[in-house]
Amino acid sequence: MASEKLQDAQADKRMLRRDFFRQRIPYYRKDPALFAVEVLKFEPDGWQREALMDLAGNPKVSIKSGQGVGKTGLEAAALLWFLTCFSYPRVVATAPTKQQLHDVLWSELDKWMSRSPLLRKILKWTKTYIYMAGKEKRWFATARTATKPENMQGFHENNNSVFMLEYLNAESRIKRGFVYMLRYLAV
Repeated sequence: MASEKLQDAQADKRMLRRDFFRQRIPYYRKDPALFAVEVLKFEPDGWQREALMDLAGNPKVSIKSGQGVGKTGLEAAALLWFLTCFSYPRVVATAPTKQQLHDVLWSELDKWMSRSPLLRKILKWTKTYIYMAGKEKRWFATARTATKPENMQGFHENNNSVFMLEYLNAESRIKRGFVYMLRYLAV
């Protein structure tokens, strides 16, 4: 009897968290920095907060910065914000090399997802995909190296996005393809 009450209380708590999150999504869409703090426990620096707010107001954002300043953390927070707060997104996460993509960006995404009890429940992480549980065919982010233009083709949905690490190192013919995407962040 006590275990049933405990299970019911836990189910109620999960329901309250989901309802709270659904109510917060309109705020998070306008304020990705708030999403980063509340959902990811990511405390953005001033320039990261500004970049996140720029992304909310302007779908095409490019950032030039030095090494070790938090570009990858910013990109992970922005990608998880977009993936979580917009319906049926198709997100391409890319970098010039497989090592940068998987060892740097993809592991950073895993780090921030694992800090969020909510995202651990609603998103599933694999070696090359992060997807909304139960909607893996239409609501996802995928890891693609920026070595060939065809790696970036075939993504058609109302909410398309590209998040690119080391944008300046990508070939110009690949960068040109991003102009047609609805939203992108290049760092």
